[in-house]
Amino acid sequence: MKITKTLILILITLTLASLACGITLTMPDDAIEIGELRTEEIFVSAPAAGNTASVMLEFGAGKLSLQPGAAEGLIVGTASYNVDGLEPVVAAGGGDVSIKQEPYEFKLGGLPNVNEVENTWELYFSDHPVELEVRAGAYSGDFELGGMAIQELKITSGAARTNLSFTTPNLTNMGQFHFRTGASTAHLNQLSNANFSLMKFEGGAGSYTLDFSGTLTRDATVEIDAALSSVKLIVPENIPTTLHIESSLTNVNAHGYWYGGGDTYTLSGYNGPTLTFVIKLGAGNLDLSTLP
Repeated sequence: MKITKTLILILITLTLASLACGITLTMPDDAIEIGELRTEEIFVSAPAAGNTASVMLEFGAGKLSLQPGAAEGLIVGTASYNVDGLEPVVAAGGGDVSIKQEPYEFKLGGLPNVNEVENTWELYFSDHPVELEVRAGAYSGDFELGGMAIQELKITSGAARTNLSFTTPNLTNMGQFHFRTGASTAHLNQLSNANFSLMKFEGGAGSYTLDFSGTLTRDATVEIDAALSSVKLIVPENIPTTLHIESSLTNVNAHGYWYGGGDTYTLSGYNGPTLTFVIKLGAGNLDLSTLP
């Protein structure tokens, strides 16, 4: 039987999602049962003042939106879905919060109507201090995290499309920001506003743009490990920056005020906090740009 390219891509996507989120693939003959679109309200109370909330989000395939702006509580928002088994499960207690979807059994026979599945979370966070972890499958993520108070941040996904921004500064010091993804596309913007001390970026074969515009208020280190990828780094020309490359197969294109060559590049910048990059790319392309 001839298998179309579309079906192959769907199989790959669902397999990657299963690896990231524990989704099981079986092979019955019936299609996915699509129901009416349902929308559930989500509300999570904030813990006592002075206590940091530990928040875990586990999301399968679909659209996930995170933003600041909750006027009450810790998290408010909605979850919309049209398949039984995709409803969110919320648990909170003692400062620990989880919002997740139970592992969902995607039926292989349902692949012809998989595009009819709707699964969308829109969540708003208050400015209460949080340690935030997101685990997702093959999803589309839009994250505006500026104006939140994130002390630790970890995002893990399968094949994904992610747009993440800190349009305004993080309201607290962040220890570590860990971003890990499979074969994906990711645009991470205004990262100097994240106020981290260490950022770890791990990517599979994909296309990634990391923009460090914003206000850098303390020294920070960025470790990038990506195989067979295209990585673009954008750094304001005023930030003193040192970049070390630990791969002999990386093709580097430097633009603007970058100086150096081989395994070391620098931006002289002005007096102030510094950025240090350590980069490992497996036969990838690295593009270095500056902003005025």
